[in-house]
Amino acid sequence: MPEFLLLSGRTIWQGEAIETGKDKDIYPNAVAVCYFNPSDMQALGIKDGDPVKVKSEYGEIVVEAREADTDVPPPGVVFIPMGPWVNRIVNPETDSTGMPRFKGVKVEIEPTDEEPYEDMSSLMRSEYLKSE
Repeated sequence: MPEFLLLSGRTIWQGEAIETGKDKDIYPNAVAVCYFNPSDMQALGIKDGDPVKVKSEYGEIVVEAREADTDVPPPGVVFIPMGPWVNRIVNPETDSTGMPRFKGVKVEIEPTDEEPYEDMSSLMRSEYLKSE
């Protein structure tokens, strides 16, 4: 499975989605996505909108692949906006800052036939049940 370097951060679309409401479709459409360099998408045999499984040592998620058209990451680097989906695969250690480490996470990515992403309710419920 190909390995990539994951970066995460805020985007204008994520900010707009938060203001609109995390319970609206605009939110997962803004944050349950993985932005790729077009050459990496070609190498993986995926196209815009395809579901991909992203795995790290901390967990795994399924998100929608998107070809980056602005701020294109270099080959081998992917970007997933900050939010509950990426939180599953980043280092949960906060070093007493209250924020996980969102940069430089090694991930493996592969195309998948699974649904593009878990809906917010299912995602939060599964996280809650893990902590019990």
